[in-house]
Amino acid sequence: MTAPGPHAPPVDGAKRRAHGFWRSLGTYLWAFMPLLTFGFGAPIGFATALAKRRDNLTLAALVLHSALIIAGCGAIGAYDYPPPDWANTVFSFAVVITSLGATAHLLLIRSAVWPPPGPTIPVARLSGDEVVDRARRLREQARRTAGADPMLAKRLGIGRPDLPRQFDDGGLVDLNHAPPWVLVTLPGVTERSARQIQDRVERSGPFGSLGEVMLVVEISPTFEHHLREYCVFIP
Repeated sequence: MTAPGPHAPPVDGAKRRAHGFWRSLGTYLWAFMPLLTFGFGAPIGFATALAKRRDNLTLAALVLHSALIIAGCGAIGAYDYPPPDWANTVFSFAVVITSLGATAHLLLIRSAVWPPPGPTIPVARLSGDEVVDRARRLREQARRTAGADPMLAKRLGIGRPDLPRQFDDGGLVDLNHAPPWVLVTLPGVTERSARQIQDRVERSGPFGSLGEVMLVVEISPTFEHHLREYCVFIP
């Protein structure tokens, strides 16, 4: 059986835990921004999510909550103080819905927008060509491991950069199990084709080769060579 790839060197555990704590706290503060700002921070939260992870539902939420805030402010801003009761009701409704709804939505997508960081493998003393060659060798070794023992490959997280792990697979992506937001990092894979890959796997089972993918998914053939370098298919 192929030996696992290199592991990250020992790091300062206390420093790493402290960094993880503050990072996690920051992502929760981001998710609770709408509630902490009475809804006015919702557009900022969703704009940040959209910048990090292209998603139609996130875009729709950004538009919806922005429209609610504008409508609520417009209702009370159109009248001198005190505004009529109906305007206060519209404003209160917009603030409550945006504060609670946007916070719940951001909490739901928090782990996808801010995935846990993987280990950093130091290669600072290598030249550019050496880095590329090293990554290629790691991908070949990881593929051999996946072919010899798929269960071990799953435990090591081969092809799953979205999972916390210490195994360096050289940048492989498992088309059968990686989430869509990881699939779109591959050359030529759009959000639409990533959803097609996920739907096909859920409906008919895992792909066995890149040729199968190219037959049923809308990906330009010009990217086939690049995809072959980075794709792995773990059943």
